[in-house]
Amino acid sequence: MIVMKALRLKLVAAALLLGVSLSGQATTVTLFGTDVSFTFDDATLFGPGIVVGNSLIFQPPAFKAESLNGAGVVTASETLIIDVEATTPGYDITSLAMQEQGDYIWKGVGASVAASGRLGVVGSVTCGIFACNDEGLFNVAPLGDTGGATVGWTGGTSVNLADTAGWGSDTSLQISFQNNLSATTQNSGEQAFIQKKLGGVGLIVNPVPVPAALWLFGSGLLALAGMSRRRSRG
Repeated sequence: MIVMKALRLKLVAAALLLGVSLSGQATTVTLFGTDVSFTFDDATLFGPGIVVGNSLIFQPPAFKAESLNGAGVVTASETLIIDVEATTPGYDITSLAMQEQGDYIWKGVGASVAASGRLGVVGSVTCGIFACNDEGLFNVAPLGDTGGATVGWTGGTSVNLADTAGWGSDTSLQISFQNNLSATTQNSGEQAFIQKKLGGVGLIVNPVPVPAALWLFGSGLLALAGMSRRRSRG
């Protein structure tokens, strides 16, 4: 849990340090991190992404929902599919975290805003007869009346592959990165606005442990080599 919290903090810190433009034409892109690659379609509300280390960061230009003067419920929802591959030989993905940030305005007794998300993960190996999979969910709460002022919100979740029996680590994942925003007003003079300004998914990638039997086998080979050298000198 401490490791996942640290990863979420790194996601936010890395994104805040990025002072570059994220505009560009929509296309399927592959971006390379330190130990993994990310392939996704940037023709979504998430916009183009930037990789920092083993994290994929988004700064959406127009991911928002707004309702004014009793307009009812207005929503903004998007799901981004990201294919992830471990690119460093001998390394596997073991866990991942999702972190979101934005701001909102809420004014009026009949107004409300909400933000939620889902981090779904499907692996390349099977757990039983189906592909290993898991998910993490978050709902941002409580979001209260701000009196017309702009207030920030944050949310996030994580998935540890070891939580699924028979999984533990993988070299290839398909990530389903979903966000949902809603703004509601019921009466004249009310205002509800919420937007996502920052989001990302970060991965923890570790060396694959060498099984004990292989270590013993390797030690045996070294011992045999040493005996052979001693005999050749005799």
